[in-house]
Amino acid sequence: MPSEWYNSLRQLEWNGDRTLQGQVYEQFTGAILSGHLRPGDRLPSTRELAKALGIGRNTASWVFEQLAMEGFVRTRRGSGTYVSDELPDFGQLHRLKTRHAPADGLASSLAQRAVRYSVVARSLRVPQRPVPFRINLPAVDDFPIGLWRRVMKSLMADGAGALLGETEPAGYGPLREAIARYLIINRGVVCTADQVVIVAGAQQGLDLATRLLLDIGDQVLCEDPGFPGSVAALRAAGAEIGAVPVGSEGLDIGVGARAFPGARLAVVCPSSQFPLGHTMSLANRLALIEWAKQKDGWIIEDDYDSEFRYRGRPVRSLQGLDGGNRVVYVGTFSKVLFPGLRLAYVVVPKPVVELFINARIVAGRQSPTFEQVIVERFITEGHLGRHVAKMRRLYAERRQSLIRTVGELIPDTIRLQSSETGLQMIGWLPPDWNDAEVSALAGAEGLEITPLSRLSVERTLPPALLLGFGNFPPAAIRKGVETLARVLDGYRAARGGGA
Repeated sequence: MPSEWYNSLRQLEWNGDRTLQGQVYEQFTGAILSGHLRPGDRLPSTRELAKALGIGRNTASWVFEQLAMEGFVRTRRGSGTYVSDELPDFGQLHRLKTRHAPADGLASSLAQRAVRYSVVARSLRVPQRPVPFRINLPAVDDFPIGLWRRVMKSLMADGAGALLGETEPAGYGPLREAIARYLIINRGVVCTADQVVIVAGAQQGLDLATRLLLDIGDQVLCEDPGFPGSVAALRAAGAEIGAVPVGSEGLDIGVGARAFPGARLAVVCPSSQFPLGHTMSLANRLALIEWAKQKDGWIIEDDYDSEFRYRGRPVRSLQGLDGGNRVVYVGTFSKVLFPGLRLAYVVVPKPVVELFINARIVAGRQSPTFEQVIVERFITEGHLGRHVAKMRRLYAERRQSLIRTVGELIPDTIRLQSSETGLQMIGWLPPDWNDAEVSALAGAEGLEITPLSRLSVERTLPPALLLGFGNFPPAAIRKGVETLARVLDGYRAARGGGA
């Protein structure tokens, strides 16, 4: 056995979390796979190994028995233990790989479609943390966890056997029926339970829809600025992004159709546009539906938090206006319940239901049955409706707290844009400021503020910050605004004063 490697083997962590036998085993397998130990190399006896490392002989014997069982070594009676001759010469293989390795490494051997995933926004990797002013974060601390626990216990008492198995790939039947009833009553959706497909979060719903409705190279209309997850799904599907500026009445299909005449799919948030918070006007909605009919195309409606409207009732869904013919409706429980649940749903036009179910099977077959049954009970027993009503009142109070506190502490620096929907508000900065720089400075002070520029596809808008208020009570909002005020004062001073 090579002496240089053998000497390094003696460095064991006696007080570490790993067992001694595990450490020795890992070092032997690592040395064989890296080529430091070659086929035919003789290993020490268990007595020699135990003495050299100061470990028990039983430990050394366990290591060699495990190595032999997995085929790394073989024992010759009366001769000793050797690295198996049946293994490839990893040392030789490593030299060959190094000599012929491509300049850009392993990435060059990936499929061409893999490159599309390299442009996914890094912000989508960040877990939702309860840090002011994180956007799209509901009041998880105010979720009725005791009630949720009681529903779980009642299900367990009824017998959990059926809950631990599989359900239909489209989702638990009673949950799909409950969702259909809820959407018909609350969102004006036109559907039956058979058109509802349960998915693992709205992002998976967007991904499935874009895969099924698009061919590589197809033009797609998307809102600019817009949701990075939608843009990521479109790019991953190989679409050519047609960024359409969003006005106070939402996406104008006339502008989009003229700029991108080849498009046959539009992805929109008509009830509460992200991130600007506008509601698409009825005229623009009807024009968008007519465009889809004329193009024999499709619309994906991302209805992520329409329940939280602070004046009047939520407007009717685009899918309801269309009659369910050309709109794929994507909804989620992440905002009305909690984001860690990872349950959402897609309402699919009848002609393509089977294709969506097949795609769901390929993407992961089904969401966990137990959670689906809990949510079904939560809806049918009336808990969801009461919870949404309570949260709407709570968010309205927190929204007013943010407006009041910003107006009191930093009225000359941030101009909040009035919005009647959502869990965040736009705060416009002085026109010659850089919102990404301000966001970075705020992050260093413990805040999480999204700059509007990060959500733009092509369009250049004046600098602004998105201020989430959903998960933060008035005291936390005030403390966060005080911190933000200091950040803004520091930024202004660094720029030489003035605006």
